[in-house]
Amino acid sequence: MAFHIDENHYNEALKFFIREKGVPVKIILAHADISRSRFYGYLNGSGDLAMSRLLSILEVIHVSLDEFMLYARSLKAVNTNMQSQPEALIVDEAMVENALQIYKQTKDVAAIGTAITQIKAHDSEEVAGKLFKKILPTARNILCRRHYFSLMDANLLLDIMDNLRYEDLQTILPFVRKTMMQQQACQQAGFKMEVVRQQALLTVIYRYTLRAFHEKANDDTKRDFDLVDSLEPAISDWYTNVIRKLMTVIKTLIVVGNEYEARVAYNNILAAVYAIQPQSAWNNYEKLMHNNFNDFKTYAMS
Repeated sequence: MAFHIDENHYNEALKFFIREKGVPVKIILAHADISRSRFYGYLNGSGDLAMSRLLSILEVIHVSLDEFMLYARSLKAVNTNMQSQPEALIVDEAMVENALQIYKQTKDVAAIGTAITQIKAHDSEEVAGKLFKKILPTARNILCRRHYFSLMDANLLLDIMDNLRYEDLQTILPFVRKTMMQQQACQQAGFKMEVVRQQALLTVIYRYTLRAFHEKANDDTKRDFDLVDSLEPAISDWYTNVIRKLMTVIKTLIVVGNEYEARVAYNNILAAVYAIQPQSAWNNYEKLMHNNFNDFKTYAMS
């Protein structure tokens, strides 16, 4: 028996459990005696997987076949239900309830993350506020219980970060740091780095650092300055370099107390964004940098 690519609820289920269990791919490949290309081909929907290989993978990640099949069937039911929905999307309490029910059935955060994205795009701030208030406790509980952060988890955190209590962030951040360090260790061991996830986690660290100073919790920031400084050059893409430089601006402004140098460095970063990045990306960087130095300084030091 093989699990085929047209039954993508199986590979989605396997991806979910691999992500949740956090077992290194190197160990999975060795235990299941499967090539890296075949393994990733199946996960990405371009191949099939023999039952014996699947059982070996489930064994090494400590998931029973019954648990796997139950989750896969739940995904199939959810996907079938979503495909039967009309194309016109109505963002209302029923949509939120549906997202909460899907999460309850599958434990996959995608439904929650998608619902929050749709809520934030709602035309009415009043309606969006009510819907967001309804879904926020579930999103908060998901993140406060996470010990390993997928890209979906990191994006969910970025979406609701400003609405969480600082105490919640103090609970969450140790595991964000742990995931970043695991990512870096994998890269140092010769495995492919999930750059997009690392960027999202790094953005969480940056925003948390600003929030810590905003909350007058300066002692919470040293480990994050050290962590960002320790990032390997191989993962320092353009976006990562921007975050690293912004962390230096924060340190120069608040820890060192040199506003002039911080302002110069900040303006140089913003000028580089306008010179190098496409105009379509400017808004994202402006939000990241609080639009201008004075607003950036006011937020961090108020």
